[in-house]
Amino acid sequence: MSAPPTTSELAFEAWCRAQGVTCRRIRESRIPGHKRPDYALHLRTHGCFVEIKELDETHEDVALLGQPHSGGAGFRWIDPGARLRRPIRAASSQLREASKRGFPTIVCFFDKTIGFHLERVHVLQAMFGRETLHFEVSDDPAHEPRFLGMRYGKKAALTRQDNTSISAVAVMRQPSGSALAIDLYHNPHARVPIPPTRAAPLVRKQYGEGLDDPDHRKPTVLDLMRTSDWQEWLDDPKGKCDREIEACLREFRAAQSP
Repeated sequence: MSAPPTTSELAFEAWCRAQGVTCRRIRESRIPGHKRPDYALHLRTHGCFVEIKELDETHEDVALLGQPHSGGAGFRWIDPGARLRRPIRAASSQLREASKRGFPTIVCFFDKTIGFHLERVHVLQAMFGRETLHFEVSDDPAHEPRFLGMRYGKKAALTRQDNTSISAVAVMRQPSGSALAIDLYHNPHARVPIPPTRAAPLVRKQYGEGLDDPDHRKPTVLDLMRTSDWQEWLDDPKGKCDREIEACLREFRAAQSP
């Protein structure tokens, strides 16, 4: 007997209905250790296989969320992409047979936590590795370091040799007051790539080589570092923090006054 559908699977089926996409749930394999993808999609004359991955709260997530209720405040460093790498690799094995037969494949994530694990920075670093800043440094002290750009490095889940059975990584979300939407991150190393023109009518955003960046207008870390506000944090972090708190208190008092 099949397990009842998860929250993410029900959301994906609702998204398919809203998009007019025919989806069929694939029966679980009876062979121990052999797993199949969750859904087969029929898109006009094309087929596609999808594996759904749901991010659930961990014990650490629950503990962190409970701290404000007990009067405390906690912080935790989250390694970008850490929660996504293992599910991506697991999905690759589930989608391998479909990919070998020439079908495009997608691993689709749905986040039930409060950790923002599906933000762009996490998805890209899970797919292609940790993002690092590269500088050219001269032995001559008169020459300042020159920024060469950002590159991806270690811990990539998708490379030319690894997990090429995944055509794209999808992020399914439901913004407040809006319908379910999917953003698609194309895998440039995929055995069976998905043409962006074919995906365009169905998804909200697409990321990949040769595509215009839909978030190109958003400021980057380097843009923020060039602002005077950022420089204040670097020069006088304690004083800047005190000034920001005072500004917030003034706004609060003004809002409370008759």
